[in-house]
Amino acid sequence: MASVHPVRRTTVSFPSDRPKSDRQPQPCLVVMTGPEMGRRIELSYEEVSIGRSEECTVRVNSDAVSRRHAVINCVLGHFIVVDLKSTNGTFVNDARVESAELRDGDLLRAGKTVLKYLENSVELEYTQHILNLATVDSLTQLFNKRHFDEVFEKEVSRADKGQQCLSLVLLDIDHFKRINDGFGHPAGDAVLQHVAAVVKSQTRACHCLCRVGGEEFALILAQSALASALEAAESIRAAVEHAVCEVAGAAVPVTVSLGVAELLAGEVPEDLYQRADAQLYAAKHSGRNRVC
Repeated sequence: MASVHPVRRTTVSFPSDRPKSDRQPQPCLVVMTGPEMGRRIELSYEEVSIGRSEECTVRVNSDAVSRRHAVINCVLGHFIVVDLKSTNGTFVNDARVESAELRDGDLLRAGKTVLKYLENSVELEYTQHILNLATVDSLTQLFNKRHFDEVFEKEVSRADKGQQCLSLVLLDIDHFKRINDGFGHPAGDAVLQHVAAVVKSQTRACHCLCRVGGEEFALILAQSALASALEAAESIRAAVEHAVCEVAGAAVPVTVSLGVAELLAGEVPEDLYQRADAQLYAAKHSGRNRVC
């Protein structure tokens, strides 16, 4: 009896005739834990330092880590991690080492911070993809609420211990429900992406910008006093107001309201957040499209 299914032929593939690139994947470290999770540090002939000091390439804000904890150097094309007589030790794959050659996939640990050494580009892409799923908002490509909570707590602790300035900016899209109702939810998503891109363009790489709610964003400004944070917030407000947001060929008017607060001595993260939120509430109820 003849088969009722159509004949399926196996596809035969051949190696590409294109010449392979001579450029090898750049060895790198990927931060696997902590506020900088997902950060990539490319390794070269320059020394990479790990420690609590602000001068270190990989700074770990933890009392379990020495000021200069360990270094990584390139020796004849091999990357060697050397412990700098740290108090609590440097570990490679959970084994304490004085020095060790790093091999593809090794996990390097100082305190609670874990870094993964990678040479394989496919493994690197996969690792960063998994980390992004945990820390990045899929719609706006900003950090998500989970990442904000972790970073915010540690930045407040760092600023309080070091008696440094820290400010928090909360911003909310004005009349967002009206945008959704009038233009539809796909338009609302487009507006969220638009605002995220505009705000990000006004911030520095060292600042932490996150989406923390439906149409609410948070910006952590380390080493920024209230005056400079208010100035940054006003720049964001003006940039959003003047940027054209087009959805399906129609211009959608978009503005944001912002609340700003500076960390007080001994203040806990929850209290700083509540004060910034109160300022945001004041901006909303005093006319919107303003900074308080």
